[in-house]
Amino acid sequence: MAAGGFCHAFKLSKFSRIIFYLSLSSSGLASFAALAAQQMTSPDLNLSILDPRFSSLNELTAAEQSNLLLQAQLPDGVELPLTAIKWRIDNSKGVPVRQLQGQEQAVQLDAGTYKVQLSIGQFTSTKLLSIKADVLSKPYFKANIGHLVIEANHSADWLITSLSTANPSFAVKASQEVDTWVPSGFYEVTPAHSGVTRRQVVNVLAGEVNTLTIDIPLVEVNLIAVENNQPLFKPVEWAVFRLEKGERHYIGSYYQHSQGITVPAGYYEVVATHASTVRSRQFWVKENTSNKIILAMD
Repeated sequence: MAAGGFCHAFKLSKFSRIIFYLSLSSSGLASFAALAAQQMTSPDLNLSILDPRFSSLNELTAAEQSNLLLQAQLPDGVELPLTAIKWRIDNSKGVPVRQLQGQEQAVQLDAGTYKVQLSIGQFTSTKLLSIKADVLSKPYFKANIGHLVIEANHSADWLITSLSTANPSFAVKASQEVDTWVPSGFYEVTPAHSGVTRRQVVNVLAGEVNTLTIDIPLVEVNLIAVENNQPLFKPVEWAVFRLEKGERHYIGSYYQHSQGITVPAGYYEVVATHASTVRSRQFWVKENTSNKIILAMD
């Protein structure tokens, strides 16, 4: 009766009514009854079959035609773009059969065994599922994740290691910021610059933005090549090394006759090469001082 009122309200053809009746389930009938009643009592109200209020039929039909329903359970208050939530489904041979995006996905698979992986930033959760052709599987994927934001005053190479879970560490190269989603728990954050590292621990809470600010103390050093007490104004290759605990760590090479570099405080050696002339010098770099290194190339 409700379906008949709906068809009458929308003036569906006989063929359209047959299709409609075949696709309509009992759970969707109540919704359409209410919409049909609204249409008949309000003739001026124009409703389209494409109206967003009919989305429940599309979702219901998709679920009825699927045997796997995927849903990522996120912490309260966490909203992510669809592209941030990724699903991968591999068959029993390890061959990917689906790669999807979004918090919820309904999938139709052949009967068999599959590995399903949910990925959000650095968070991953994997389940091995046995799928039957005519049975709807609803695996539970809970993502206890937090938003980790690390900001520094200088660019560095970052190593972030979990102290709470078995997940492997991850690295971010040559960046002043780290911005990603990670499983909740404790992490050791290690920025490295010019061979010098610092360590700091942060507790990432699920569903929250966890911000860590790190100061990397760096010092400016000016390398100047001269000839006859005048600037050389010719190409010079500078090789810079950090000397620490009896070891020589290569920092980098530079190619201007007057070269500015930024390094942590410490003990260094520089080797300057111009044509066949090679000069070297060891020196201390200290904070809050003028660090000017002059090498005569004559």
